Amino acid sequence: MMRRKVSGYVFPLILMATISIGFFTLTLVQLQSSHHDQLQHLNDYQHALNLACSANVEVLSELREKQWDERFFKDKPIYKYDQELFGGIYDICVEDYDTAQYTFNVKIRTTMGDRKNLFYWRQKYMPNMLDFTRMAYTVSFGEFPPELFEPAKKSEIDKIVDDKLKNADNNYAESIDIAKNLKKEPTLGAVIKKLGALPPGTDPSSIKGESQLRPSSPVLGTQASNQPKVKASDVLDELKNLVNPVDRLNLPAAGRSICNSNLMIRSEPWGSVISTIPPGGAVDVIGLQGDFFEITRGGTSGYSHINWIAVPGHTPSGVEPPRPPGAPPAW
Repeated sequence: MMRRKVSGYVFPLILMATISIGFFTLTLVQLQSSHHDQLQHLNDYQHALNLACSANVEVLSELREKQWDERFFKDKPIYKYDQELFGGIYDICVEDYDTAQYTFNVKIRTTMGDRKNLFYWRQKYMPNMLDFTRMAYTVSFGEFPPELFEPAKKSEIDKIVDDKLKNADNNYAESIDIAKNLKKEPTLGAVIKKLGALPPGTDPSSIKGESQLRPSSPVLGTQASNQPKVKASDVLDELKNLVNPVDRLNLPAAGRSICNSNLMIRSEPWGSVISTIPPGGAVDVIGLQGDFFEITRGGTSGYSHINWIAVPGHTPSGVEPPRPPGAPPAW
């Protein structure tokens, strides 16, 4: 009788265990599918962002070739649709924003499969730049709904970015004021209280070190040096003994060729040869243009290289200088 009772419980237990395992397996499959979808979404987004960044680099490359005054989007926006790159498709708009501030907008809408993304750059061109590696920099970057790409939505998306930049400027000024006021607070607890960073009802004394005084600003030493002062005249005299005197030209002046063969007189620096000067020949040096003296000799005016002309205040090297491709020698 007991054996029948026990066997009557076995089947329900097996059934419940089977159902539990089935639900557990189903849950794992759903989690795995969800994780796969998230990874796929992230991969598609990264692919779209890489595509958009590459298209923006092409815009900057074209701008570098033309320079700002001859930019390809001057006076009117440039739209291109259905451009293929990296297995995706993108639409692009490049347009002026504030020409007085050298700013321009680049909007790129990507399509990867059935998903669209819109990436927006506001960028600033750097005129008269010394660092050619940084021709432009990003003022603002963001992602927006794809429908804002359309020309009719220009003012809408521009206003969103304008408001974003304005808020950033306002917050920066406010943060400076907050920082100035916090400098006056003597303890960590006072700073936290000033910021309003404690949840309601929290006792500041519960914070470790809240009553400890903040370190004071470092004070630079102002005590006069006890080292003997050096006279400027002594330093100048010492320099005269250490530094070779610099050539000082006082033109016009009389000069001569030090070349051991005929020295060329050119129509301009590295220009065509119009005459020659014999070894030791005298010339009148009337000016300097780059690495060439402007000279006259026997009614002929032209240019000869400074490496071969001796003149008061200048000692020629007598060394053949590097010359442009195709130019005849300097002597």
